[in-house]
Amino acid sequence: MRKLKFVTLIMVVMVVLSACGTNNGNNQGTSTNTNVTNNGADATESVITDKITVSEVYHNLLYLPLYVANEKGFLAENGIELETILAAGSGPAALASVMSGESTFSFHGPEHVAFARSNGGEAVSLSIVSGSAPVWAVAKDGSGLSKPEDFIGKTIVTGIAPTSSNSLLRKLFADNGIDIKNDVTITEVQNGSELGAILAGKADIAVVYEPQLDQGIAQGLEIVYDFTKDYPDFAFATINSSPKVLAEQPELVKRFVASIEKALDFIHENADETKEIAKQEFPTLDPSVVEGAVQRMIDSEVYPHDGDLTPSAFQNAIDMQKFIGNLKVDVNYEDMVDTSFMP
Repeated sequence: MRKLKFVTLIMVVMVVLSACGTNNGNNQGTSTNTNVTNNGADATESVITDKITVSEVYHNLLYLPLYVANEKGFLAENGIELETILAAGSGPAALASVMSGESTFSFHGPEHVAFARSNGGEAVSLSIVSGSAPVWAVAKDGSGLSKPEDFIGKTIVTGIAPTSSNSLLRKLFADNGIDIKNDVTITEVQNGSELGAILAGKADIAVVYEPQLDQGIAQGLEIVYDFTKDYPDFAFATINSSPKVLAEQPELVKRFVASIEKALDFIHENADETKEIAKQEFPTLDPSVVEGAVQRMIDSEVYPHDGDLTPSAFQNAIDMQKFIGNLKVDVNYEDMVDTSFMP
């Protein structure tokens, strides 16, 4: 009898040791979550974690929903690990990273999908990450500068074409019968250096993005034109991917888009915490500038409440490119956009 008990004890110990050694360290790409069921039993569930690379034009506040989704754990909740954010330097380079398979998603304007398609490339836009037209004109003295006609006779500094600030300015003048060769003087400078010209007295007006806008305001400049009011329905930056990713990893695409949508909700519901995340993301910027820029883009709905890429928002972005001559052919919304992955 005592021998039987000893054998039984040995068997129990072996079972316990065997159970402890089950995890052999080869579960790469998975994480194990243990949940307690209603009856108190442990239910172990393995969740696949997809590691992705996202390419962006450059690290900037327009892509804040991505940084919020990562910082707040919305990507992790959806089984996604943001392994790398690749600063590509331009929209075409960011999209090329996706088409080559180096990146899973890219952040830039939907027009780059149209450019790629017109040249035989394959890409698709999924949803909006920043909408409206986040461009503002500023001056040292805003008195008497309330409408486009007031810009006549002025020297205006803007980014080098075909940046959107340059395109929006030229479209504004064209719509209001202002001759850009005779009525105004447009000076193009490297993007991000527009404030230098106006602060040095070499220009009357500067056309800028954020955070340059709030940097200028901190130095006494005034807003004299707000392009977000002209273009409230505009796809400025979108989430983009390749047909290959959409076909082979549709669930990953759904989870990623859902994570960004959750980040957009968070931004509008938790402005103060969003600003803290932005300050951590851009530690070299003046914290007050970051706070002002984020609040302005929330108020202007540059960060949309809903990332749905509508035909009108897409078309407005495409029409701008056709106006400035970057796109010579008509493009079909249904060929360029797939909103079926929206939550």
